[in-house]
Parts: sequence; structure tokens; C-alpha cells
Amino acid sequence: MLLKKISIFVLSVIILSEPLFVFAQTEFNPQFIISDAELQDCSWTRTDVQQFLDDRGSYLRNYKATDSTGTTKTAADIIYDSAKTYQINPKFLLVTLQKEQSLITDDSPTTKQLDWATGYAVCDSCSMDDLRIQTKKGFANQVENAAAIMRWYYNNSDKSYIKKQGSLTVIDNTEIVPQSWATAFLYTYTPHLNGNKNFWRIWETWFGQVYPNGSLLKSASSSEMWLLQDGKKRKFASLTALVTRIDPKMAMLVPDTELSNYPTGAPISFPNYSILRSPNGIYLLDYDVLRPFASEEVVRKMGYNPDEIIEVAAPDLNGYTIGSVITASTIAPQGVIYQITDLNNNYYLLKDGTLFPVTDKRVVEINFKNLKIEKHKLAELKKYPVADLPINLQDGVLIKAIGSKNVYVIDKGLKRKITDEETFIALGYKNNNIVSISATTAMGIPEGEPLFLNASLLSAKNKFLGDSTAPPEDLFKTNVPTYLVAEYPSGRILAGKNIDTVRSIASLTKLITAYEALSNNFDQNKITTYTKSKYEAYGNLLNLIDGEKIKNKDLLNTMLIASVNNTARMVAQATGLTEKEFIKSANDQLAEWGADNSIITDVTGLDDGNKSTARDLLKIFTKILSNSTIKNILSQTKYTFKETLNKNKVATHNLINTNQLISTTGRNYQILASKTGYTGEAGSILIMLIQDRKDKKQYIILTMGNPDYNNRFIEPNKLAEWAVTEKVTIAKE
Repeated sequence: MLLKKISIFVLSVIILSEPLFVFAQTEFNPQFIISDAELQDCSWTRTDVQQFLDDRGSYLRNYKATDSTGTTKTAADIIYDSAKTYQINPKFLLVTLQKEQSLITDDSPTTKQLDWATGYAVCDSCSMDDLRIQTKKGFANQVENAAAIMRWYYNNSDKSYIKKQGSLTVIDNTEIVPQSWATAFLYTYTPHLNGNKNFWRIWETWFGQVYPNGSLLKSASSSEMWLLQDGKKRKFASLTALVTRIDPKMAMLVPDTELSNYPTGAPISFPNYSILRSPNGIYLLDYDVLRPFASEEVVRKMGYNPDEIIEVAAPDLNGYTIGSVITASTIAPQGVIYQITDLNNNYYLLKDGTLFPVTDKRVVEINFKNLKIEKHKLAELKKYPVADLPINLQDGVLIKAIGSKNVYVIDKGLKRKITDEETFIALGYKNNNIVSISATTAMGIPEGEPLFLNASLLSAKNKFLGDSTAPPEDLFKTNVPTYLVAEYPSGRILAGKNIDTVRSIASLTKLITAYEALSNNFDQNKITTYTKSKYEAYGNLLNLIDGEKIKNKDLLNTMLIASVNNTARMVAQATGLTEKEFIKSANDQLAEWGADNSIITDVTGLDDGNKSTARDLLKIFTKILSNSTIKNILSQTKYTFKETLNKNKVATHNLINTNQLISTTGRNYQILASKTGYTGEAGSILIMLIQDRKDKKQYIILTMGNPDYNNRFIEPNKLAEWAVTEKVTIAKE
């Protein structure tokens, strides 16, 4: 019976390996953006606002402006005073400053950005030079009016043109029924889905409770240590209380403004497994559970030293859960680890007379480092019942399976994948805290929602400024339907036209395919065998027949440099995913990046359903260029390789970059990376990372929808030359 129970346990690990995706409020709900309590929470102090700006290295931390009374104030004072006057959360003002003009993260904003800081009074069809709105101009004016209008909405919610909680409204052809007045007012202020989704994303990044349950946080301004538990922060009252629960090296340094996002819970005052005596009895403290002893005699029989009993007042025990009574017959109430020497040294936790399987030695080392380990034989297990499910790692632990690159954090019993290095660094995690566990143990932990952040909003470095909702000026006159010029890597948009128009993106899809492949176990050193039934495509193809073998590195290069379609399919499937799975994973990545108007429907770009906007492509291209492998490939003018197994006497392939500009001379700019695209629906597309040959400044240049295929490189070249020669004029605007 015991062996059968052990077999069932092993089978349960395999069954549990099927991912259980649990989605919390990290998905945008257009019906509910923030609550009324959140919009009207005025608990932040003037110091909190200043600290927030300081923590992010914001330009506004030292900025001063004159308010409506003629008084010169710091930006923090203006934000705080406006929020206090109108009883609106200063966090709303900070998010709006970022959403409208990127003013929290922009290190050198223009006068125009500061003058129209919150976008107040600037409608979609309005010019910022309109004489009728000039009285609303100026940083202090903008901040005060943004706070004032929200309070006015609350006081005048019966007005017909103000959107209302519980009433149907249509936003960008989408039916919305706001579930809070705050949501309704945000749509009244910004009547667009994308603008409000951006507001929500910034709010969640800055003020959402993003740290997983069980995280150990250390204040950046003091020695205080806090445990995050059930959405609250709990302060450790002593070092002993800390080390008996969690390893101090797991602590992540966070600013106080981040800690302020969490309500304060009960302090952790006593060491774990303390024996506490109050007027009501004697207890064993088992984490947050107080287990009463049936009598003092039981305490003595259990072998506890009377000198170690801590005297406490009854109020000291408020907030603890009262657990089961410990009697003289209770077996191992504190717990003991059994190591079964004739069962592959497997581990079990014996507690209260029940054995709990432990799948990995690392679980013992982390969860139960203070418990005694005893060696026993398999026959000893027959004395006790065995629990069905194993004990897994405690919350807050970083893990990865042996042989895998994916890193997860345990959060409420689920493993949540940390999606990228930016998120890992932004949250303050450290590589030396990652615990390597067996693949079997990892499979046995149900999978939760991936953990990702807009890291550019959290760090004072590498800030991305392309998300500002302010429309760019059309400074370059061209017949090309859509263009964009932006600084790199900041993403500051200098000029553009129709940058939020959704268009087919043709072979720019291959950029996403490349990034997704390299993020999903694509091994460049492996070899793929061509099979027409799996990889057939049309258009620009590599001359291959069934059975020919090509190194994956060559597939990746041909896809990006020469825009080959059948090798794009080979690259995607070389990850081990089906194309359907690959496309879903790629679209999940686009969503994580905040490319809200982007979707791919195939891996080649041939399908006209591959869509994006110039603004989204700026963000996508910037992200993709962070991969040095892709960036290097996109800089090549040509590529030559030989098949590892050839069957049609065409073994060597000589390919030329599809961007004809890359091989031209006499340019004032250098092309560091580029990708072309063309379909009848998309027209000609070209995206480039260029560098001024004189001052070495870098820019992203994008043209979309060019109908003149034969002359498709003329306008992009003019745009690039204009960007590097006229940049002083652009920057002053």
C-alpha cells in the first residue's frame, strides 16, 4: 500500500505539470481602470511626491515653475498642493504627466512638453498654438487644472457630456460600461482606449502591488526589513525573527515610495517556533499560527527548555490564527525531516504524525533549514499516513529547472516566469539567489501568470519615451503615408505622420519571429532538415528540396538579411513549438511590451493580418535591438553559407541584404541595422537604426505604406538625411 501511495505521488507530479494559468488584475479591463478610492486617496505627503521624483531621477525633481498666484514652487509642491486642494490622488497627476508628455522619465523635456504637461484643454483636433487655449498653458496651470477637472467631474457628474458609472458609452467603437466613476472620468478626460490603457499600465507599474507574495523587501533609507504577505507589508521586529523565517540575502532593496504602495500589516515580532506564554496559555508559534499546548506538562514532555519560554501579554498575540492543540500524543508538532536511505535518499516532512513528500533536497534546505534531519529506512514510513501532494518551495523563492534558462518566482504556490532580464533587474532580484531544482520538482509546481514590468518606467536609465500620447509634428513633407523619426535608444519621437494608424507590416514580422525564436530554445548550432510539407511558403524563397539540411544559424541569417520566407517557418518550428503555439507566444510578448495595436498572424509576414502602428514598431524595434545577435545580423550587407547536406546541386547560397541603401555610398549616416518589408496590402516598409557619421547620435527611421515600389528607397534615404542634417531644428521644437 505504501509503495502504491508513493507511485500515486510520482504520477501526481506528472499530472500537475500541465500549466495552470491564473490571471489576476494584470490584464487591462477597459470597464474598470482604477477605483474611486484610488483616484481620491490623498494619503501621500509632499515628501512622498518629492521622493518619487528623486527615486526615478526625474527631470522634475529639480524643476520649478510659477503657479497661478505668482509663487515659484518646485514641481513636487505644485503636484502636492494641487492634489490636496482638489482632494485628488497625486499619483493620478504623476501618471498623467507621464502618459501625456513622458515628463517623469524624460531627462530633457522640451518647453512644449512642460507647457502642456497634462494635455489639459488640448483636444484631438486642437493645435497647441490655438489662441483659445493659451490661458491653460504652463506646467503649474496644467497640473492644477488636471486635478481641478477631476474634482469638478465628481461635483457635476449629472452633466450630460460627462461619462457615467454604469452607463453605456462607446470608446473607439468599443462598448464600455464604466464600473467606477473614476473610470468614467478618465474616459471623459481622454476619450480613447489606448490612452487609458497606457494610463493603467503606468499606474500598475508604479503603484500596483507587483512584488510576489513572500518577497523580502529592504527599505532603501533604513535597515528595516519587510515581508510581503497577502498584499500587506509586515515588518520584522528583530533579526532573530527574520532569520528563523527567511534568508536575509533574499532581500531586495526598494525605495520607500515603493513600500508605501502596500498597507502595513501586523509586525513579525517573535522568532519562528518560539514558545510563548500569555495569561491565556502556552503556545508554539508555527509561522502565523499559534498552537496551544494542552498543559504545561505537555510542554515539559516535549522537551522544551523552560528558560526559552517567552512571556508575552495577551494583546501581543492579536492577529494570530489559533491552530490545533498539541497533546502528549502529538507526533513532531514542529516537524522533522526524514531522509529515507533505501529509497534514493528521498525526503519527507513528518509533522503531526503525517508524512509529507519533499521532491527536492533544495526544498529541505530552504523551507526547513532549522529542522532536524533524521535518517530512516523505508519500513519506517509504514508507521504513518502519507499525504497525497508534495511540499514545494516557499513563496518568494527564485527557481529554475536544471538545464533550463527560464527563471521563476514562487508566488502563492505557483511558479511565475520572470519574462525578461529588465524585469529581473528592475525588481531587484540577484542571480546568486536563483535555486536550481530538478525538472521533476519544477514540473510539479503549477504555473501562474508571467511576471513582467515596464522596466523603462522604473529605472532612471535607458528610459523609453515613445509612449507619450502627445501627437508628433509632421515636420518632414512626404507623400509616404506614414513615417517616424525617433532618437535611439530613448525613443523620443522627433517627427512623424499617422504614427497611430494600424497597417500591415509585411516582413517586419520576421523581426518578431527572430526575437521570439531566440527567446524559446532556438539553438543556432543545431541542424534542421527541410520538408516541403512543413515549411512550404511562397514569394522570396531559398531553393531547397526535401531532405536537405541547413544549420539553424544560417536559417536565422537568411530570414533577416534576405527576408526569405520558407526559412522563417523553419526558424519558428526549430524552437520545438508548433507555428500556432509560436504565434501565440509572440503575441503574448507583444502584449507584455505594451504594443497594444500589434498582432502577428503568421511567422513570415506574407499574411496581411500582421498589423502594427509606427508608434508600436518603434517600441518593438527598440526591444528587438537589445538582442545583440539580431542587431548584428541586421547590419550585414550580404551573407554566404553552405548547406550541411545538399541534394539538388545548389549547396552554396549567396544572399544580399534586401535594403539597397545599406550598400550605397556618400551617405551622411551609417546604417547599423535595418529590415525591409513589402506586400500589396502593406506597400513598401523600411525600418532602420542609423548613426550620424559626425556626432554619432543614433535615430530610428521608419516609413510605411509606400506605394512606389520601384523607388521605395528614395524617401527613406531623404528622411534619414533630413534627420541627421536638420536635427538641431527638430530638437529645439
